[in-house]
Amino acid sequence: MARRAGVYMHCVREDGTTTTKLIGSKSRVAPINVISIPRLELSAYLLLAQLVEKIRPSLQVHLAKVILHTNSTIAIAWINTPADQQKTFIGNRVFKIQTLTENFE
Repeated sequence: MARRAGVYMHCVREDGTTTTKLIGSKSRVAPINVISIPRLELSAYLLLAQLVEKIRPSLQVHLAKVILHTNSTIAIAWINTPADQQKTFIGNRVFKIQTLTENFE
């Protein structure tokens, strides 16, 4: 199972028309050693947070808001829990995600 992340820009113009474009994507192959699906999903979310952080400075437009999506309820629960209350693997990734995405939805 590979970890994948995609960044899209959704623009709403003053006349009400909208466009959505793929800005960038990244994928990584899962490690050889066995990792649970929720841990892989958390790693994919970290990959997304890092990708957004890398892409944002190159965009020369004002972003009204940044919304990150995942369908992993376990990863969302981990991200919404303080990093120091979790096991090392999860806590390290959660801390990085929380730091990179503190102003995002």
